[in-house]
Amino acid sequence: MSSPANPVAAPVPAASPEARRSLRFAWISVAVMPVAFVAAMFIGDGLLTMQGYESGSAESLPVGVALKAGIPATLVLIAPAVTAMLFGFRARRRGASNGMIPAVIGIVVGGYVVLMSIPVLIFGQ
Repeated sequence: MSSPANPVAAPVPAASPEARRSLRFAWISVAVMPVAFVAAMFIGDGLLTMQGYESGSAESLPVGVALKAGIPATLVLIAPAVTAMLFGFRARRRGASNGMIPAVIGIVVGGYVVLMSIPVLIFGQ
């Protein structure tokens, strides 16, 4: 009786320095997301206040005011998500297979921010 051959795993090639750099930038972008969330809150609230509205008031905001405050805040919030996605895909393309992790995190966070912003703009508060 012969024993089945044990498969040997092929060696994984080391990632290039460019891949490691892109992966590092992707993870830095993921780490900056909570800071961007706080910054976006201050920017949105500050822009509302500069236009003469309070952020927690019961009155409905005009669409133009909501757009003037919401678009810059949303851009600040999704900027790290987009960079995490771009750098993660670049790292994967250059040989770092675990670059998909920050890329997926960026896609999920960016998509969530955009999807949660649309109903607020359409239906108001």
